[in-house]
Amino acid sequence: SVRVWCPKGVKRLPKDITELDVVLSEFEKIAADYKQRVDSNTCRKAIDGFCSGFKDQLADLITEVQKLKNVKRKNAKVLTDINKKRQQLLQVCEELTGTEQQLKQLQREYAQLQERESSLRHATQFLTDLKELQQNCLDYREENPKEKAVYGTSSLPALLVESRRILGAERHFQNINTRLQEALDVQREELSKKH
Repeated sequence: SVRVWCPKGVKRLPKDITELDVVLSEFEKIAADYKQRVDSNTCRKAIDGFCSGFKDQLADLITEVQKLKNVKRKNAKVLTDINKKRQQLLQVCEELTGTEQQLKQLQREYAQLQERESSLRHATQFLTDLKELQQNCLDYREENPKEKAVYGTSSLPALLVESRRILGAERHFQNINTRLQEALDVQREELSKKH
């Protein structure tokens, strides 16, 4: 089995094993085996020095590789987070655009309703004033029955309205008369058929 080499300050998991860990593990075995076969203390010291320097370099390399892996992992996580945030931002922008359109529509409708309300208020006030004026005229005629009504050019619109009302009533009576005449004609025909 290969030992996971954990230099100081670097967090490593069993899944982080690389070829360098295998090389370092095998190197340690080979160096220990070779050292046992050598009799000379000087050679053993030289082997220890060489092994120590090689292990340090390999450990530094493992550390750098692991740091790079950790940075790549963090980078991938950051990119994932950025993509999520981007999607959320796009969704919020779409919602905002829809909300702005709804707001504009509601503002238009509100302006129309205000205009209608204003028109209705003016029309109600006009009708109230007209009713009051009509009542004043009726009261005046009751108080002064002998006084003859005089119409001037300013009364022309009122006279036109009055004439329309009279003409409308005349047409209505003509329609009634025509229907009565048709009903009478039908009854006469039925009576003549019976006799």
